[in-house]
Amino acid sequence: MSIHKFAPPASLGDRLNDYSKLLMVHFKSKSFTIAVGIATHSIFPLLRWLQQRKIDKGETIWLEDMPGPPQSQAFPHLSFQPADLTPNAGLLRRRARHMKVDYPATDYPFAYRKTPLSGNVINGLGEEAARQPDHVFFGDSYKRAWGKLDWYFQVMEPTSIHRQIAQIFWQDGGRVGIVARRNTAPPDPSDAALLIKEAARRFGASLAGITKMDASFCYRDSSPDFQYAISVAWPMDREEMLHTPSQRSNREIMDAYRQVNRVAIKLANFIRSLGHPAQASTNLAPGSSTEVLHVPIAIEAGLGQLGKHGSLITAEFGSNVRLATVLTDLPLAIDQPRDLGVDDLCRNCRICETNCPPHAIFSEKQTVRGQKRWYVNFDKCAPYFAETRGCGICIEVCPWSEPGKGMELTKTLLGRRHPVTGSE
Repeated sequence: MSIHKFAPPASLGDRLNDYSKLLMVHFKSKSFTIAVGIATHSIFPLLRWLQQRKIDKGETIWLEDMPGPPQSQAFPHLSFQPADLTPNAGLLRRRARHMKVDYPATDYPFAYRKTPLSGNVINGLGEEAARQPDHVFFGDSYKRAWGKLDWYFQVMEPTSIHRQIAQIFWQDGGRVGIVARRNTAPPDPSDAALLIKEAARRFGASLAGITKMDASFCYRDSSPDFQYAISVAWPMDREEMLHTPSQRSNREIMDAYRQVNRVAIKLANFIRSLGHPAQASTNLAPGSSTEVLHVPIAIEAGLGQLGKHGSLITAEFGSNVRLATVLTDLPLAIDQPRDLGVDDLCRNCRICETNCPPHAIFSEKQTVRGQKRWYVNFDKCAPYFAETRGCGICIEVCPWSEPGKGMELTKTLLGRRHPVTGSE
């Protein structure tokens, strides 16, 4: 999974070799960031102007014709089933009163000349056997089946968002580093876990949990190089997010990514200072954002449960959080998944379903890679997400995301399941 796993050096030669590798990591990271910074003020504005000109003329943007990397349909292990990007129709539609902006229409100015492989097939919808997930969107390669839509999404982002992304790329070089020669970590895994969680909160994490690393947390053809995964969460500003989907909410999302990445990077550096390998697996930056799946790790680490809208729900902040992960070999006591009563509410609640403009949210759990779970129709969601530059309607209309309500919901829902009888 990672070619930058540094171990405690056994000799001066090992130390020099580690510094040489680290120097190359930083060189690649900074060089790429500089290239992105240049493109932000030159290539991207030009491409955005060209596409907007077509939109203003009422012309269709054929995604395959956009200047950029070529697209490949390379998924030889999957049976081809064309994607259906048409929004679901004929369903109840609503707009939550507390949301601050009108929902953009589902009329897309873009289309594929050749329909790509369904993202639901790539994700394993309907598959009875367990397997690792495949890359489908974001952060891996614009050459994949949905790469052209991803490229359109990136190109059409405003310059201010590209600047924020460049800042995230710049800090990402610190996610790996040299391991201290002396082991100063507490020998007891419980004490070590307590120390790590305290450090995570000191660095700014609002939530932190620990689980054993598992191959299911990694994409296909990769395996966990580390034994433990530490999940950290950063809450987003609720008032800003009520303006989703808009540039205002997108700026808040980017800032939350930067902040949670910073926490993970600091925590990984702290663990390395204790004499143990550690690496921050962050968001958006090439390589780092395709190493692990943050949501399954957060669930197993006890941060929350999966909601009907396909995102993590925490008792403390609902789905109004962003996640990052720290991978390490430091022996740690692990946390257990938490039952917040999410399924009890999601089974009967339709708020996210009816507020989703393309109606991409299934009303029932689906079988995905051998597991019955909540799932969002990728083929319906991704086009709207790309056109709005990052939709977050479902997580903000969710009752759990209302400040102060999550703990109350958990208490009520679990209380119904286990009612108190008799008198004291």
